[in-house]
Amino acid sequence: MSSKFSYATIPSHIAEVWQQVVNVISDLISVPSVMINRLEPPDLEVFRSNMSLNNPFPSGTRMKMAGIYCETAAKKRQKIQVHDARKDPVWADSPTAKAGIFAYLGYPVFWPNGDVFGTLCAIDVKENKWGTRQENLLNTFKDAIEAHLALVDTMACLDKKNRELECTLSEAKTLRGLLPICASCKKIRDDKGYWNQIESYIGEHAGVKFSHGICPDCERDLYPEL
Repeated sequence: MSSKFSYATIPSHIAEVWQQVVNVISDLISVPSVMINRLEPPDLEVFRSNMSLNNPFPSGTRMKMAGIYCETAAKKRQKIQVHDARKDPVWADSPTAKAGIFAYLGYPVFWPNGDVFGTLCAIDVKENKWGTRQENLLNTFKDAIEAHLALVDTMACLDKKNRELECTLSEAKTLRGLLPICASCKKIRDDKGYWNQIESYIGEHAGVKFSHGICPDCERDLYPEL
């Protein structure tokens, strides 16, 4: 479940939108907590959770991924729905059920490359049958969150390309203007006063690799017998 994106920074303006998302969902379906969770193995971070006094999992809560509902949703990469863990032999002895969280509806949330970012889930402290309305609501917002993650990914790629371009331009500027070159051996003097072979200097500052050969004029001078 680990991902190269696991610790990617979520911009503040996107985090603020996510906060509004969980607030709206919790109001619409009347549950104690709706969360956007981020996987940070071996932990799960409640990245954003609705703001209410009866929310057992406020933003910033961290928990071990050991038998909790969200861990299963992430591992199986599918929706997990629990109506009442007390009546479900699969979940009756789970840490979350023992903590009094008896109903769960959660979806895995993915980065654009298919890695799991975390989950979007709703929990209840009583039995909850989770109808089609709740499922459609969470699934719709899951798509919106994944669209935001695609935007974060695109922004990160553009930032990387910009830094590479800046580096290339910086190197190119080094080769602009006048270069002190020896009239005899053709070595180039760098800005620290050292003399470098021309291929070494250009290779270092322009990323060019040289392959050596002998031109026809030099061939006649060096090997007249050939």
